[in-house]
Amino acid sequence: MLKLLYETPLSLLYPNRCRACGTRTGWSEGFFCGPCGDMVRPYDGPRCGVCGRHFPDGSGSGHTCYDCTKKPPVFEAARAKLAYDGPVREAIRLYKYGRIRKLRSYLGGFMEDGARDWFPDSDVVCAVPLHRRRLRDRGFNQSLFLAESAALAVGARLSLDGLARVRYTAPQVGMGHAERLANVKGAFEVARPGEFAGARVLLVDDVYTTGATVNECARVLMKAGAASVRVLTVARA
Repeated sequence: MLKLLYETPLSLLYPNRCRACGTRTGWSEGFFCGPCGDMVRPYDGPRCGVCGRHFPDGSGSGHTCYDCTKKPPVFEAARAKLAYDGPVREAIRLYKYGRIRKLRSYLGGFMEDGARDWFPDSDVVCAVPLHRRRLRDRGFNQSLFLAESAALAVGARLSLDGLARVRYTAPQVGMGHAERLANVKGAFEVARPGEFAGARVLLVDDVYTTGATVNECARVLMKAGAASVRVLTVARA
């Protein structure tokens, strides 16, 4: 009753709405209403041992998918905690473009779990970097905050700017795999190669789509002497 009396005036003055569906919510529910929160789907089940892509149920897990067999990626393994749909898609969109930075703790919690579950032996954690032009427009690199959560979870060193995006690239929404490969080719450089020499590097981004961006980052990190590069994202498309 006390909670109801406390929330009702606030709700009348400042209506709180679910960020996914717009339904009016109570102040205790956070960013999503109960039904939308229940729609968050973990990206689990049988998967490729390399890129982490799901296999059909019953096919087993750990073996390599056709694409990774045909053309192995540079990174050692990639994993994602959530499926990129529903409220997860909306949370990431709001975090990146709506500048709702409070979502950092919500999404960062999944990164902490993923780092502990799959890559607890990481030495260095770095984020897929933004070009300075896009960083100026957006105001922050959302992936760097996620990388910080992962680094703290496993006691690894966080690289703030050791990996740099040196060429401005067009947004990749709507591009096919071949277009994405061409778009990111030569876009990244390692600013201080010694920072990654001999290290097990955990590369962090918000969403894994085709893997073109993280694979290009992994290529330059391995060229700089990294012992291995593994990839962790909040979600997978």
